[in-house]
Amino acid sequence: MSEKKNIRFVVLGLLVIISMLLVSCGEEGSEQVSEQPTEQQPGEDQPTQEQPADQQPATGVDVVSTGFSPAENGFSYSNYGDVGITPGGETFPVVNLTSVEMRRLFGDAVCAAPAQGDTCVLTPPAEQWMNQNNASLNGGHCEGFAVLSQMIYGGLVDANQFGAARTADLVIQGNEPLQRELAYWWSTQGPTWGTQQVLAPKEAVDYLKAEYTNDPKNLFRLGIMKEDKTGGHAITAYAIQDQGNGVFWILVYDNNYPGQERHVTVDANANTWEYEASINPSVQPDLYKGSATNPFFIAADQPRLQTFPCDFCSASGTATKGGNGVAAASPKFNEIWTEGYVNIELTDDKGRRIGYDENDKFVNEITEANLQPVLAGPLSEVPPVIEMPVGLGFTTDIYGDDKAADEPASVVMIGQGFYIGVDGLKMAPGQLDQLTFDGEGDFITYTTDAQESPDIIVGIEKPKADFELDLKAVKVSKGTDIHVLFDQKEDTFAFQTTSDATAEFSISITRIDENGEEETFDTGDTPIEIAPDKLIYFYFGQWQGQGSNLEVGYDENGNGTIEDSEVTNMADAK
Repeated sequence: MSEKKNIRFVVLGLLVIISMLLVSCGEEGSEQVSEQPTEQQPGEDQPTQEQPADQQPATGVDVVSTGFSPAENGFSYSNYGDVGITPGGETFPVVNLTSVEMRRLFGDAVCAAPAQGDTCVLTPPAEQWMNQNNASLNGGHCEGFAVLSQMIYGGLVDANQFGAARTADLVIQGNEPLQRELAYWWSTQGPTWGTQQVLAPKEAVDYLKAEYTNDPKNLFRLGIMKEDKTGGHAITAYAIQDQGNGVFWILVYDNNYPGQERHVTVDANANTWEYEASINPSVQPDLYKGSATNPFFIAADQPRLQTFPCDFCSASGTATKGGNGVAAASPKFNEIWTEGYVNIELTDDKGRRIGYDENDKFVNEITEANLQPVLAGPLSEVPPVIEMPVGLGFTTDIYGDDKAADEPASVVMIGQGFYIGVDGLKMAPGQLDQLTFDGEGDFITYTTDAQESPDIIVGIEKPKADFELDLKAVKVSKGTDIHVLFDQKEDTFAFQTTSDATAEFSISITRIDENGEEETFDTGDTPIEIAPDKLIYFYFGQWQGQGSNLEVGYDENGNGTIEDSEVTNMADAK
């Protein structure tokens, strides 16, 4: 090498110390999985669902009715999570978003190579976004059920393409097109979140009266959540009834109660609302309550009928590869996604917070940021998506809830043309971990008291080839900090540790070329050894695929600069 590589690794100010705090998580808000809803559990008989006392058939005076009937125009089966369940209690697999739905959502901007028919190989950030949404869908498909039933009733979608003319006659088992359609409309809640009406109870009644009088075929999805901002649920509002004395019922189709006529009670005098969302007759009723401070989220169908600008798509990558990409010109936010039984709270360099604190209480002190609830269930609690302004760095407190040990967790930031985060977090109930991001996606710092750390994952979209990298700590000392530099301009991935002994890592690098062909560099069973405080970098952008070596630099003298004499080539284990 004839040119010195001045890649200096800046980690001061990014040091994060993760505390493994074993504390009790006994508050109701900490529950990540709620009771199972009306849909049948494997091996159990389907209970006979009786209407709660406050959910008996409506007897008030119709103020306005659209003619929608849950028994005719709703689905005959319940909202489901990661698997479907037959009337006999047997489970069956379901399919959610694929590259086909991603292209419907965002156009060819999500494709790493020209599409082949309806499908394509997705770019790394597009695939990560899809995977995060599919993981959230495991908590429930209520938004998809509500929206698709409305679309069919309003004549915007033809039910015959899924096997029947009437919504109630559609069958989900073995019907992949219908399963994917439900997932598609569910996923439109993110891009359209800012278009919905956020209304206090009395305003919501007046709004629905006017809209349904004007066009009874144009139904609205009613989004509700508990007062602590958990338990997000989507139902279909189809009529208003006057019960007298300022009390109104909003009649709703609740996809957790197929075929049943249910209602949300609104007290216009007090400007409050209530809805009983008991999951089945044997479960204690779960009362949702609201007011002007916990309003309704009322969403129309029309904003969903478009190809959306793609905030996570790289404009340069899309332009080079062609297609009808719709990459956003300059996204204002990076999206923070969480998977697993954890809550997160983000703190910026001014000490302002957003998310859920150590007491599982919602907090939002960062006025420039947004917290977007996910309407999924309430089969299980799905963590919200947090939008942080581009360029704003933050530290993430990750709290394990009572179910934290049941499955690994992840925290990922998705930005324009990239993603970066950690996967495979092995949390315990009450455990607190911390993770620091810079606001551009160039740095991440993680510390663990465990012997084994999670995977640090990154992906990037580039004009000629896209890349994904997975760094796995094979052997590190407890309390080790792992600092990662992800230079998106120089296509460099570098890391160092504060381990008190030589650490061992494995790394895999996947390259996706302009034709969508994937090749992976893997260190295999021979781990990479790195001494404490030493820097190692991988110049992944120059790797040309299988059969070529990977350029690697190792800061032997520890001065933070890679010298020509410290650059070598590493052979692919394959």
